[in-house]
Order: sequence, then C-alpha cells, then structure tokens
Amino acid sequence: MWGTEPEKGMPSRVRTRVAGLDDRLEGGIPKGFIVLVSGPAGSLKSSFVYRILHFEAVEKEAKGLYISMEQSAESLAMQVRSLGLDTKETESLRVVDLRELRKGFKGVEGGPDWLAALGTQLGRYKEEVGCDLVTIDSLNALYALTDFREPRRQIFDFFEVLRGIGATTFLVAETPREGDGFGPFQVEEFLSDGIVHLRMREMEVGLTTSVRRYIGVVKLRGVRHDLDYYPLLVDRGQFEIVGE
Repeated sequence: MWGTEPEKGMPSRVRTRVAGLDDRLEGGIPKGFIVLVSGPAGSLKSSFVYRILHFEAVEKEAKGLYISMEQSAESLAMQVRSLGLDTKETESLRVVDLRELRKGFKGVEGGPDWLAALGTQLGRYKEEVGCDLVTIDSLNALYALTDFREPRRQIFDFFEVLRGIGATTFLVAETPREGDGFGPFQVEEFLSDGIVHLRMREMEVGLTTSVRRYIGVVKLRGVRHDLDYYPLLVDRGQFEIVGE
C-alpha cells in the first residue's frame, strides 16, 4: 500500500519536502542513496534539491555540501531567497561554486582530471568536516570540463567514489523537454539508486498556452512507489504534488 510509514528496521530517510510525495516513497529517500535529478531548464531541479539540503541542515543539523558548477554562490543564494529560504539559517550547509573549485585544483599538472579531482576533494571534505548530503549541479557542466577517453569506466569509477563517501548524493542532470534519457551518457541511470524526473508540458487553457510542471519518481531501489507523474505546485516556496 502506497503512503505507509517506513517499517521498523528499514533505513532512515531523507524527506523530499514535497507535500504528498514522501508519503508515496515510504517516508522519503533512503539515506546514502545516489539520486539522479533530471529535467529541462526551468523545471526547478536546483530548487528542489537545495530545499532538501536546506531543511535537513535547519531541522536536523545535517552537514551538506552543494557544488554549483554553473551558478555562482551569490546567484544561487538569490534564487533560493526567492523561495523564502534564509541562507543564513544553514551554517552546516556550504555552497561551493566553480571559481572556488578551480582554486582547489591549482597546481595540478596538465590541468585536473575533473572527475578524479572532485572525487578526491569530496573525500577530503568528508574526512575534515563531515558530510551527510552532497549535491553536484550539474553533471552536464562537470562533464564539459572532463576529458573523456573511456566515458563508461570513468563515470563508473566516479560513482564508486561517491558511494564510498557514504553521503546521500543528488546529481542534477539537464535534459531536453522531449527525450527518453535521464542522464548525459545514460549510464548514470543504471548506476544511480534513484531517479527523480521533473518535466514540463504545454497545455492549452482557453486562448492561452500554459506550461505545467510535473514530478515523477522513475526509480528508487528497494522502495515501493508508483511510477505516476504528478502536477507539481509551487506557491510561496512550498512544493506540493496534486494526487488523486
């Protein structure tokens, strides 16, 4: 039965903070999972993921690391403030952008192997500070900096590093509005423990065309969940799905 609470002995969960969705995921996303968050521009992927880290930090004092490969930390802060989130409340959530990452990679001969270098930095951060949740936003931007000689092997090795860190990890992937894949190389779909897909659809409403957002959980290993897509409503920073 959908919407039941996690049974005794089941792994603890990270709530998505989308009203109505966690009930359909037996309480949320199992801690330690690697989750691919996929969708087109404007589907609120970054906002969806940031909210999870924000509330885990505020309510549970979880240590989070949000790696922004495209937006500056200042731009991301402005975006989340528009959702009514106060970045000053989250001392245990650190945002690192590309400029800061480049400083950490200085001195690497011939330029860094970005996948390997980022994996090393994450491991070091986990040891020195501790890390319960990680977001990489986005894989597309990370891959654009990567010299891929053997993509499948390199991505597999990167996922193994992420898995070894033990944090609940969200990997944001930009995809076209119409398409079958959820990751840039699609191998990410098999390596991830879960896939959350945000999509957009145009609808004719009277004489105008309206764009509606939808969210669906395509995959979540070991969790009973449906495969339906639900309308995603966002109002004053609150996320909610519309179910039956």
